[in-house]
Amino acid sequence: MKRIMLLVVLCFAVQTASATGDGREELPRLLRELDGLIGRRKVFHALREARIDSLKSELARDGLSSRRRYDLTVQLSDSYFSYQSDSTIFYLNESLGLAEELADGNLVVRARSAMAMCYSLNGRFLEARQALDGMKDTLNLDRTTLLAYYTAQHRCNRELHGQTVPGPQRRRIHARELYYATCAEAVSDDPVTRFYYDYMKAMAARDWARAEPLCDSMLSLCSPDSHDYAKAANHKAFLEERLGRGDRKIVWLVRSAMADLRSAVRDYGSLGAVADELLEMGDAQRAMRYIRAAIDDTRFYNSPIRSWRDMNVLPRIVQAYSERNSRVHTMYIVLIVIASLFAVSAVAGVLFVLCQNRRLAAVQQTLRESNDKLGELARNLSETNERLSCQNVRIADANRIKEVYIGGFLKTISEYINKLADSHRYVNKMLRNDRTEELRREFARSNVKDNEMKEFYAQFDAMFLELYPSFIEEFNELLCDEGRIVPRRDGSLTTELRIYALIRLGICDTVTIAALLHCSVNTVYNYRSRTRLLARADIRDFEQQVSVIGMGAGGTNPA
Repeated sequence: MKRIMLLVVLCFAVQTASATGDGREELPRLLRELDGLIGRRKVFHALREARIDSLKSELARDGLSSRRRYDLTVQLSDSYFSYQSDSTIFYLNESLGLAEELADGNLVVRARSAMAMCYSLNGRFLEARQALDGMKDTLNLDRTTLLAYYTAQHRCNRELHGQTVPGPQRRRIHARELYYATCAEAVSDDPVTRFYYDYMKAMAARDWARAEPLCDSMLSLCSPDSHDYAKAANHKAFLEERLGRGDRKIVWLVRSAMADLRSAVRDYGSLGAVADELLEMGDAQRAMRYIRAAIDDTRFYNSPIRSWRDMNVLPRIVQAYSERNSRVHTMYIVLIVIASLFAVSAVAGVLFVLCQNRRLAAVQQTLRESNDKLGELARNLSETNERLSCQNVRIADANRIKEVYIGGFLKTISEYINKLADSHRYVNKMLRNDRTEELRREFARSNVKDNEMKEFYAQFDAMFLELYPSFIEEFNELLCDEGRIVPRRDGSLTTELRIYALIRLGICDTVTIAALLHCSVNTVYNYRSRTRLLARADIRDFEQQVSVIGMGAGGTNPA
């Protein structure tokens, strides 16, 4: 049943791994999350120390049994494990003393195994060997104790293998590492532990195809906030590199570092590896920030071998910083030179612009004066043109009047000549026939003046209205409503209209008007006065307005 469960988990891990694509596009987001976690390291550490303080408070209580004290010291050593090495060793010694006091061989072996594990991680292999060599009898141990013992042996040989130069001794150490990995896998009931040791054997055999699903299985069973997930993600990162997917290596290193920070441990390797990768990518500033955080935590953990590991990256970052500072310094010098040249150019440009502005101001002043003169000339020319236009209109109007009235005058003269000739012939005829009395009676009955005046008025009215057909309407528009003049019949004028018709023709003298109309001067004067009184209130010069009737828009509203 256990094997079936492991097979199902393995299949799930393989499917998860195959569904994971290129993570390069998510790297910026992961780095931003990692930046935020680094900024909150103190919060995670405070939570861990709060749990440690709670265990210490319980351990300090009176009346605790030796077994309870042993359990508490084991919990404290586990809490300090990967957090602070000195405190871990202190509480492991305490737990070892309590185990010996309880005379429980399994508890003694577990305590010595935990101490050997801690010494191995800190590079103190002599103390680790001494702790492991002190455990001779392993036949009567339970499976949990055997797992702790085999795990400690595997870790000690693994760390020694990494610190030993190639040769026969290193091969012997590597063989012991694989042996204890097989033993630990055989006695473990934990799927993660079994996957881990199977993975380590696959890595030793360089069987990457088998190692990948085993690593993915560990990742699928670990919480993303746990230190176990951080270790599995670290293995995943270097496995990706060996599989030729180096672009995903930094993604898994960042995930491993994030899990370490969330689990509030201070002994980790992924953050320094992320700094190393970022340095290769050219992000020296972020790499320096990460390696500083790693060095601070390593210093707190107090492990010389971990400090040496992080210090290997620091000189490269310092060198990259120095090169960057050198480039920045050179860039600053170039920018200063460019800025100086720009400043000189700007000053020269400002001086040139000021000089040009002075010249331009002088030219503009001259142009303004010239424009003022031109404007004045234009106004004078416009006024002259307006006056000429008015004169042209008046001349055209006068010419039109002269044409009409000269034609009418010549026609009237011709008719009067014909009338005189007819009268002369009629008188001669009457005289030849000795009809003098009859001729006298005819002349006595006729009223030549009245008849001729009527004909004169009719002819004057006809010629004037032919010249100005809208005269009556325009003239009435100058009067108020009650003063409007309506002729008795169409095509004729009243005496008032004839007086102002003569004024429109340019005859303004009252005596002349009276003579032409055959009426008295007083009559003309009275008509003119009464009509002016009937003019609209807004009309300033009534007769001047009458004199421009019929001249269009320019003449109907003179100034």
